[in-house]
Amino acid sequence: MPEMVHKNLRTLLYYICGVTLVCLCIELSKRGGGLSPSLYVVETASNAELKTTPHPPPINAPDNNKKDRETEELIPRRNRGQPGTREQEKPNTLSEKEQFKLWKASMKISPEEVGLFKKWKQEQGLRRKGKKQSDIEEQLEEAEEEEEEEEEEEIEEEEKSNKKIKNKTKSVEELSDNPEEESEDEDEEEEDEEEYPTGVTEYDPPDSQHSCTDLTLTDKLLERANQVSAACERLQDEIGDQRRLYSRLRWAVPERLLYCPIFKAASTSWLMNFFKLSNSTRNPKSGNLHTKITNMFPPPATFKLRKKIFDESTKMIIVRHPFERVVSAYRDKLAGFSRNPHYLEMRKHIIDKYRKNKKSKTSIPTFRESFDFILAELDKMENSQGKGKVLIDGHFMPYSRRCLPCVMKYDVIIKMETLEEDSKYLIEQCGLENRLDILHENPAPTGPETDQGYKNKSKKVKKGQKKPQMVNSDTRTAQDYFRDIPVSKIKQLYQHYRQDFEIFGYSAEEYLAQD
Repeated sequence: MPEMVHKNLRTLLYYICGVTLVCLCIELSKRGGGLSPSLYVVETASNAELKTTPHPPPINAPDNNKKDRETEELIPRRNRGQPGTREQEKPNTLSEKEQFKLWKASMKISPEEVGLFKKWKQEQGLRRKGKKQSDIEEQLEEAEEEEEEEEEEEIEEEEKSNKKIKNKTKSVEELSDNPEEESEDEDEEEEDEEEYPTGVTEYDPPDSQHSCTDLTLTDKLLERANQVSAACERLQDEIGDQRRLYSRLRWAVPERLLYCPIFKAASTSWLMNFFKLSNSTRNPKSGNLHTKITNMFPPPATFKLRKKIFDESTKMIIVRHPFERVVSAYRDKLAGFSRNPHYLEMRKHIIDKYRKNKKSKTSIPTFRESFDFILAELDKMENSQGKGKVLIDGHFMPYSRRCLPCVMKYDVIIKMETLEEDSKYLIEQCGLENRLDILHENPAPTGPETDQGYKNKSKKVKKGQKKPQMVNSDTRTAQDYFRDIPVSKIKQLYQHYRQDFEIFGYSAEEYLAQD
């Protein structure tokens, strides 16, 4: 037993001696490593030195501590007393976008792989407190939206410039509702344009009492919106990708009411309502009402504002049976009273090319003649994919093509069959019953025939201008006009308006079943 104790004591003594020897070797290596002994000396100033203000040494004075300062620059304060120096990391001056590109180039990544930016951020550990990943994604989306805004502005500028070109044949996308009014006084219109407001540049919250932000839809309006969504989903492959065109809307920003006008679907009535919302002192009857409203209710100035106001506004559209709309356009523009050179030229073209009874001397084309003309123009438009020159204008153009219901996602879909009821409900829901009306401002002509077409009953006819025969076209329905048209041609016309029929739930069976 005593031998074992002595053995343990000797082992402990050897261990203490070994550790002491190692510590001495380390200390000797430090002192012999070329480091200044001053690094290990703590100096204190005398009381006399503390009382005097230190002065910088002369410029030419020898610097005895130069070597020490050089060592101090090499060795950070936290590492003094340790041999060697630590190389400081250089700050990364590359932007996040450039760093991501370098990382992506160094990785073997499939082109179909998604979520790369998020994966890179996770690997780099660059998420900072208070800045979430969604913020970065929003910045990327805003950059893409700014590009879309630039493209949209280019399109709008191009459309404005094209409207100034007065050709006999115009693109379908460019013609306004009442071209006859555009040619009355161009100088007056140009001067008036300077007074029109520009799109809003700052966000202003809507008035909760007199705006359409908190609209409650009836079961009927919800059913119509669901019908549009289902049809758009069914026709997605046929329609393809579409870009939202804010310029097609009339923006009543304070009321948060956006409207896409469809010609011959109570567009004049609702544009008059928008005119009342503007509180303008202009005369709505002078010049082109559609052009005035377009200038008076422009979209917001920035893409970000457009998107924000679009999302919190009520979007409305008024539709009607496509074939009834064709008949209404014929009665108003081809058979109605007009001095417009464009429509007079259109009538002459129809009579020269599609009139089979050469003995007829009337300057008003029949519906059968106009039907053949409209069908031929729509065929031309489809064959040229909408880029060709055609004589018909927006009155005969499919409205699903103009107002893009599948991408604009309208909240309120008013139908001409229930125009008064739907309009009244919308106006009341928006709290605008004291400012807006539900009257039909521009009915089809029902008066006597003249050399320029059938007059409206409300308009006076000069003496000697009225012809002997009296035709009350209001007694004829749209189906009556179609009775003289072969079913084979009606089917062709249906194909041009098929999306209008399917998206808004209209049927053509009664027209196609005629004997």
